[in-house]
Amino acid sequence: MAKTQNPVSAGVSGDTLRWAQSVHQTLNGNVDMGIPTGKDATGNWSEFGQGNSSGVLIRIGAASSTQANKWTTTGTAIAVNHGLQRQPIGVHLVNSDKQLQVWQPTTATATYIYLAPSDATVNATVYVF
Repeated sequence: MAKTQNPVSAGVSGDTLRWAQSVHQTLNGNVDMGIPTGKDATGNWSEFGQGNSSGVLIRIGAASSTQANKWTTTGTAIAVNHGLQRQPIGVHLVNSDKQLQVWQPTTATATYIYLAPSDATVNATVYVF
């Protein structure tokens, strides 16, 4: 995809300029899924601030971990507060320290998404959108 033209060089001004600059910046590669803010004891990112996309990154720890969100047992769903204030469309597995499948056995709400792991001994990061 081609880069957009800088609105300043296009002669745009005022409120329209501020809006156009925001669009220009976003379309030229400044969309992020989340901003890492903290690491766990193993050095992996475990805390995230919401980026400028319409989703959120969430770390889910192994059953034996100290993460706020953690699996309980293999195949058993946990309720994760996603903070989107709307029913999410779905979830993507972003990172895991072992092979893992994550599925949604129960319909999500505007507050919680319910996720089950194929292996509760895995630490994972998911993107809820």
